Amino acid sequence: MSFKILFASTFGLIKSTEKIESAHEALLLDYHEYGEFLKSEELKEYHKLDLLVNSDTFKQKKKEIQQLSLKGSKEEVLLHELKSLSKNGRLKKFYSTLNSDELKKFEKISDSEILIKYKELKTAVEHHSFEALKKKDKESKEYAIFNEYLNLKSSEEVQFFKKYRQSSAFRNYELMTDSTERKRLEELQVITASEEFLARVGYLEDKHKWEKTEDSEMEKRFAELKKLPQLIKYLKYRHSADFDFFKKWHLVFEDCFDTNQLDAQKWMTKSYRANESLGQNYSQPGDLHAFTDGKNVVHDGKSLKIEVRKEKATGMQWRIPFGFVEQEFDYTSGIVSNAATEWWKHGILEAKVKYSPDNHLVDAIYLLGEDNSPQINLVEMGAKNRVGLFTNSDHGIHAESTSISGLKTGEFYIFRLEWSAHSLVWKINDRIVWTVTDHVPAFKMHLNAASIVVAEPSDSLPHRFEIDWVRFYQHAKV
Repeated sequence: MSFKILFASTFGLIKSTEKIESAHEALLLDYHEYGEFLKSEELKEYHKLDLLVNSDTFKQKKKEIQQLSLKGSKEEVLLHELKSLSKNGRLKKFYSTLNSDELKKFEKISDSEILIKYKELKTAVEHHSFEALKKKDKESKEYAIFNEYLNLKSSEEVQFFKKYRQSSAFRNYELMTDSTERKRLEELQVITASEEFLARVGYLEDKHKWEKTEDSEMEKRFAELKKLPQLIKYLKYRHSADFDFFKKWHLVFEDCFDTNQLDAQKWMTKSYRANESLGQNYSQPGDLHAFTDGKNVVHDGKSLKIEVRKEKATGMQWRIPFGFVEQEFDYTSGIVSNAATEWWKHGILEAKVKYSPDNHLVDAIYLLGEDNSPQINLVEMGAKNRVGLFTNSDHGIHAESTSISGLKTGEFYIFRLEWSAHSLVWKINDRIVWTVTDHVPAFKMHLNAASIVVAEPSDSLPHRFEIDWVRFYQHAKV
């Protein structure tokens, strides 16, 4: 038993298979969504708006617009000047006079025949002394003129005219009529009543002026884009190393065994050597089973199960010195291989496998080349529970392997082999358990999975070697 594996398993140092798988699937989904989003119009729009909205020019423009107000503006200065002039006492008195009935009456009298006649008579009277006119004959023309003058002089119209003309209101009216103050006031009244001025004041007083600009609309759109789930993920991952694995490694082979039959485009139910030499399966010396051609490969749409059964069967077995000999066996089993379709040199092989060893059997997932040696076992369980590299030699089989017996029976684990030009690294649920750096195979190999009967099994049959999925990655082409 591997105490290192047992210790790691007992104290939770081996990650949960479920969590690893869930995290992988979630990250892979994010990676695909990320790749799709990279081609989207939304991302193009985001980058365009990002450059705009976060530019110094845009920020300065926004700041200037938001800081604009009536206070301190030239419009406020004009309004303040208008208000000050509107409170000017002389101007207020001027406009009061301008709109008064007295001024209207005064101006009416000013243009009347009575005033004209009065002025003419006054001029005539002033050519004679008042005393001389009084002594004139009352029947004389001069006296009649003088008498008419006196009547007009005492008339209500002339008396009003003379009195109003001397009033402070009229004197102020005359003073302010062409004054600078009046001209400026009326100029300001025109300016501040214009549509342009009123619109400007309304704009300056608007607390939401920025929100009404086209730039604000672009800023809002930028904020909306940042709320998109795809954009949030993009921002999360764009500078991270989370996708490095998917960028570096391409999935070139995968089977999740989620159909009710074996995929004939990926697998055959014979070994490569059996198919090439006999066209049918055969057993090795010492094996107690016959390999059927797919009958012991069970499909339920959930996983692949290679089943060992106690049943009579006739099969071929290799025997020295006779070669292939037909023989009756008491047990049957199965094998699958992708030798007809997939051969790889270097990459990452991983499979999710239920750890359920039976010491009478050998369940294994392994890589082989054209010969039976060397053999790279992704996982082997049963009579021996191990991972490693196995090579035939003159002294038997040379094993560079480590035990995995500390794993929990009945649980699924993800077994992983990282095969490079210089090393073979085995991992269980992301934890390195074994490394080989010598005699690393440098040729193409294919994948196999099989169950072998090496001793008389107990009554636990049928036994099922269960594989949930298998994958192979190779370096992405640059």
